[in-house]
Amino acid sequence: MSELSRGNRWLQRLGDGMRRHASVIRAAQWLVVVFYAVLLVLPAMLPLPDSQARLLDNLTLLAQFLFWGIWWPFVLLSMVLFGRLWCGVLCPEGTLSEWASHYGKGLGIPRWLRWGGWPTLAFCLTTLYGQLISVYDYAQAALLILGGSTLAAVGVGLLFARGKRVWCRYLCPVSGVFALLARLAPVHFQVDEPRWKANAGPRLPPPTARPCWISGVCAAPVTVMPAAGAADNATRYA
Repeated sequence: MSELSRGNRWLQRLGDGMRRHASVIRAAQWLVVVFYAVLLVLPAMLPLPDSQARLLDNLTLLAQFLFWGIWWPFVLLSMVLFGRLWCGVLCPEGTLSEWASHYGKGLGIPRWLRWGGWPTLAFCLTTLYGQLISVYDYAQAALLILGGSTLAAVGVGLLFARGKRVWCRYLCPVSGVFALLARLAPVHFQVDEPRWKANAGPRLPPPTARPCWISGVCAAPVTVMPAAGAADNATRYA
């Protein structure tokens, strides 16, 4: 059996598993939200570590290491390996924004919000401001930047569209960076529309051709497929 065929079988099993265990994915999403909140909020409530503090005996330093030394490198690496899988399945801001949208006003998306420059502008402003307030060194600064972004994601979810990830599609500050990294990924992740339509209800309206991290159905039946240029590229799984 060729390596490509083995890889395709692995992708098929992965897609089938995600389809069968959507409830497990939802639970994992909320576990990530809780872990994210603990890493952001708890260190900000503690006193600053002194000059003799060490990673293993200071909770603030440990939380900063877990967040900046493990969490963010893992997210970036996942983009290179699996495309926007993180955005659709595990991103806490996406989860919260999608959840909020189910209870919000469901307003239409205004034209000004669709401007393609918002993610770049937000990335530049948050990066500049984060450097000015030493976001990597102070837990309160990280809470201000990242917590503010999370609250904005929830606010957008409460206002616009129902069951959609408007924040992820139009406003997320790191969306542009993630999109560039995802181009390197050997596989990609999306909702399998035919399987979605064939799935027993109740369910959300059928997804469009947009990725699930935009349309807000990331725990639905999914497709895991080789990147463009690979053999059997048109083959869909899940």
